[in-house]
Amino acid sequence: MSYRTVIAYIRSTQELQRMFKALALLAKDGEPMHVTGLYVIPTPVIYSDASGFIDASFYEGHLKHHQKNAEDVALLFQQQISNYSTTSEFLIVRSEYDNASQTVNEFGMAADLILAGQADPDDPETQITPLDQLVYNTKTPALIVPYNFHPPRSIRQLVIAFNGKYEASSAAFDALPLARNCATVRIVWINAPKPESEEAATTVIPAPTRDPNAPREAPEIALRLQQAYQRHDIAASIDLIPSEGLTVQDRLRQYVEANNIDVLIMGAYSQSRLKELIFGGVTRSFLANMPCLTLFSR
Repeated sequence: MSYRTVIAYIRSTQELQRMFKALALLAKDGEPMHVTGLYVIPTPVIYSDASGFIDASFYEGHLKHHQKNAEDVALLFQQQISNYSTTSEFLIVRSEYDNASQTVNEFGMAADLILAGQADPDDPETQITPLDQLVYNTKTPALIVPYNFHPPRSIRQLVIAFNGKYEASSAAFDALPLARNCATVRIVWINAPKPESEEAATTVIPAPTRDPNAPREAPEIALRLQQAYQRHDIAASIDLIPSEGLTVQDRLRQYVEANNIDVLIMGAYSQSRLKELIFGGVTRSFLANMPCLTLFSR
C-alpha cells in the first residue's frame, strides 16, 4: 500500500523546493507514484472605485503576475521531478474562485494525497490560499509541509494523535502508507478518559484482547486501533500523556518536539470550524505552528 496519486499544490519556486523534499521522503519506498504539480490562478476580487468604474489594469496585472510565476514554477518542476522516480505532469489552472483551495480539493477527489505547504512569512506568494479552508473542505488526506522544513533522512517515527473521534480514526487509516515503513509508530492519547463503568465499557465497545505492554488505563477504542494496525503488520505502541495543565495542542506539540517525531497524524476539525475560530483548537493551532510534517484528515 502506498500513495499512488499525489496532488502537489505549489505557489512559488521557493515553496517547490520544500515540496521536493517531502516528495523525496514519499518516494523512498520505491513504489510507483504519479505526481501532479498544480498551480492555481485564483480569480481576483475586484472592487469598483469611487466613480463606480472597475480598474481593468488590476485584473490584467493579476493574471500577468500569476502566469509568469506559474511558468517559472512549471519549468523548475519539470527540470527536477525526474530525480524522484515518478511519473508526473504539471497543470496551470484558472480558478473560478478567489480562493484556490476549492480548485485544489476538486483535483484531490481523484488522488490519494494532497501535498501542500504552510504559508511562509517571507514568501508572499504562499499566503494567497488559507490552508484552514483547504483542510476543512477536503475529503482527501492533506500532508502539510512546514515553511521551515528540515527533512529527516527518512520517515522513521510517526505519531497518531488519537482521541477516539471519527476524524482521528480517518487520519489513522489514511496514514497507513506512511506508517508501514516506520521504525516507531505511537498512538498518543492525551488525558485519556476512564470508562464510566466496566459494564458500560463492555456493553458499548466489547473489550479486545489487551496487549500486555499497553497501559492499563488505555481506552478500548485505542486498543482496537492498535490491533487494526497489527493486522497490517505494523507494531504500534500506545502512549497515555497527562496534560500537566497545558492545552491539548501545547502538550502534543511538546511531545512531538521532545521525541523528534518525523510526521504527525491528526484528525482535522473534530469540533466546528467556527468554534475553533472563536475559542481556538488543535487543528488551527497546528496549522499556524507546525513542528513537523503533519497529515490532516477529515
